[in-house]
Amino acid sequence: MAFRLKSYSAKKTVIRLEVYIKGEKSRFKYNTGRTIEPRYWSNKLNRCKSLKGDVGKRNREVNVILNEYETALQRIKDLYGGALTADKLKKSLDSYFKVNEVEVIKEVETVDNYFRLYHEELKGLGSVEHKSIKHYERVFNKFKEFENGKKVYLKNLKDNVYVGFIVFLRDKYGLNDNTLYRNFGYFKTFLNWCIKKGVEVPNDFKNIKLSPFDTDDISLTTQDIDTLAGLELEPRLERHRDLFLIGCYSGQRFSDYSVFEKADIQGDLIIKRAEKTETHSFIPLHPKLKALLDKYNWELGKISSQKFNQNIQKICKLAGFTEEIKNTSYIGSKKVVEIKQRWQMVASHTARRTFITIAAEKMMPDHIIMSITGIRDPKTLKKYKKVNKDSIMESAFNVFD
Repeated sequence: MAFRLKSYSAKKTVIRLEVYIKGEKSRFKYNTGRTIEPRYWSNKLNRCKSLKGDVGKRNREVNVILNEYETALQRIKDLYGGALTADKLKKSLDSYFKVNEVEVIKEVETVDNYFRLYHEELKGLGSVEHKSIKHYERVFNKFKEFENGKKVYLKNLKDNVYVGFIVFLRDKYGLNDNTLYRNFGYFKTFLNWCIKKGVEVPNDFKNIKLSPFDTDDISLTTQDIDTLAGLELEPRLERHRDLFLIGCYSGQRFSDYSVFEKADIQGDLIIKRAEKTETHSFIPLHPKLKALLDKYNWELGKISSQKFNQNIQKICKLAGFTEEIKNTSYIGSKKVVEIKQRWQMVASHTARRTFITIAAEKMMPDHIIMSITGIRDPKTLKKYKKVNKDSIMESAFNVFD
């Protein structure tokens, strides 16, 4: 891959991306939409020259964009591998950069315009899962509501804007601090992307501190799992129950444990790349997990997480998980306490939390749990570990037995 000038004799010329694609007759050439005077270009560096003053500033901005092209190209190559063609590369780059829009947006650096670019880039690169893109869309739509018809410029994003946005989210949507923390995290990621694009964005957003609280999420016990496994259910609910148990036995996210494939088997392990993080999990194919996967010939079919959560709660209610539990959340300084039955707090992610909690109680080393689940940060693992009151009682009695 290289960047080349379309002409070395013209006063100002276009910078093109040139790539060799295996199987194509000629090198692929792509207009980056950036122009430069040839005297400011370095063939040796394959970039704009490092200079001072206004010319140097513009050269640095152009080089940032060229670096983005280089990163995008590598990701597109990784995505398509040997199946990459000139047509696929052009479509991906068009979707990623929207060159014509970039030139227009440089004139109007509003949150609206740049988020549109960011959104197109996420979709074009394919490096972020669809679920996360939807999260970004929802946060941006809330910001548009907050704008109330006005266009906020990125350079005007100061503390008062962020405080107003946070108050709006709490008042309009009743977001607790954990949801607010995630929402604002998505917005910060977008702002950091703008800065990388060379846009003037004040650093005020880095000073906004939101503190998430420990949730009352639950995990199930081995007895609970046995109870679920022994239920007689209609076929539809049986399939949902079995899928949940597969999650409990494997410790994976719903997006991963719902799509196991035989091709992932290597010896006595399922080696799977996580959809969300691209990390590998090394999952022991023990008898209970294998029996359930074989039952469906490793083809469980697609189930939406929303429908799955509704049905697994219904199943847990049938299983008698009706004990009352306090569920505490915080909205700023306001503490909100709800009384729920245990089945109401079960969801697809409970399966992963159950595996981790039981594995920890069985004294499985943390590094093994992390290898199985694909978790990279010990702090993340700690959040998943829940305390089983029966285990506490048993351990306490053993101390004085």
